[in-house]
Amino acid sequence: MPIINVTKGITLEQKVAVASNVLARSTGLLATTRPEALKALYLVPCKAVHTFGMKYPLDVVFLDMQGKVVKLFENLAPNKMTSLVPAANCVLELPPNTISASRLEVGDELYVNTDERAPASFEGLKRLLHWPANLFMALLWIEFVMSSFMGWQQSGGILSLGLLLVNTLLVCLFFTRRESADTSHRPLDWIIALGTVGMSMALRSHPGENGAVMLVSLILQLIGIVAMLGALSSLGRSFGIVPANRQVQSAGAYQIVRHPLYSSEMIFYFGFFLGNFSLFNFIAVVAIMLGQIWRAVSEEKLLSKDEKYLEYMRAVPYRFVPAIF
Repeated sequence: MPIINVTKGITLEQKVAVASNVLARSTGLLATTRPEALKALYLVPCKAVHTFGMKYPLDVVFLDMQGKVVKLFENLAPNKMTSLVPAANCVLELPPNTISASRLEVGDELYVNTDERAPASFEGLKRLLHWPANLFMALLWIEFVMSSFMGWQQSGGILSLGLLLVNTLLVCLFFTRRESADTSHRPLDWIIALGTVGMSMALRSHPGENGAVMLVSLILQLIGIVAMLGALSSLGRSFGIVPANRQVQSAGAYQIVRHPLYSSEMIFYFGFFLGNFSLFNFIAVVAIMLGQIWRAVSEEKLLSKDEKYLEYMRAVPYRFVPAIF
C-alpha cells in the first residue's frame, strides 16, 4: 500500500515492510545489494540509523508519533550513521533521491500503510558483524604476531621467524579478505571453524629431551611453515575462517591438493606435538586435525554449488595428500 503525504496530497507508491523487532531493525536493508524503487523499510521504534555494510545510499525520513517529518537525510552514504533524533518515533528508509522527487519536507505529515513484516536476514546479520568480527579476530592474531616477534627476538631461531611471517600474513589477509558470494548458514560449521582456530591458539610449549625427536619435530614444523606460506600466498584474499565462497582458487599450491593450507597446518601441528608432548596438546592436535577435515568437507559442500569449483575438483582430485586422500 502507498505512503500518503497528507500535507501535500502526494502519494508515494512504495510497498512498505515494517521492522518492529531488534534483529530486523539492526539488519534492515543490509541483505540487499541495490535499491528497489517501489520498496521502503519502516523501522519502529527508531531514533537513529546506520548504513554500515550497505552497498548503496539511502534517503532517510524521521517521523514523530503523529507521522510528522522531523528530520531528513538525503542520499545517506554507506558506512555512515545519522545523529540521534530525540523527537523521532520511527524511520522510513527509502531509495535514494526519493525525498527530492516527492518534495518531502520537514513538517509534512505522512500516513504510512504497512504491507508486510521485514524478516531478520542472516546475510544482513553477517554484514553487520563483518567488521566487528574482523577486528576481534585480527586482535587475536596480532597478539600471536607480537608473541612470535618476541620469541624470535629472544631466540633468534628460524622457527620463531617462520611463525612471525605466517602470523603477519594471516593478519594482513584477514583484514583484506574479499566479501563472500555465499557463506555457510549451518551453526555447526561456524562453531567447528572458530573452535579449531581457538584450539590452535591454546597449544602450550612442553619441550622434550630426546634430541632425535626434537630434530624431527623441528623439521616437520619448518616444512609446515614453508608450506603454509606458500598456501596463503596462493589463497590470497580468498582467505577465510568459516566455509564461504570468496572466489575459487586453483593456482600455486592449489594445483597440488584442494586444501593445501589445512595440509600444511596438519604437518606443523603434528611436528609441534612431537616436540611438545602432553595430554592436553595431544587432545588439542587431534581436535584440530578433525576440525580441519570437517572444514574441508563443509567448504566443498558449499563450493560445489559453483560450476568452477566442480571443474576444479575434477582437475585436482585429492584434498590433503596427492595420490592418497
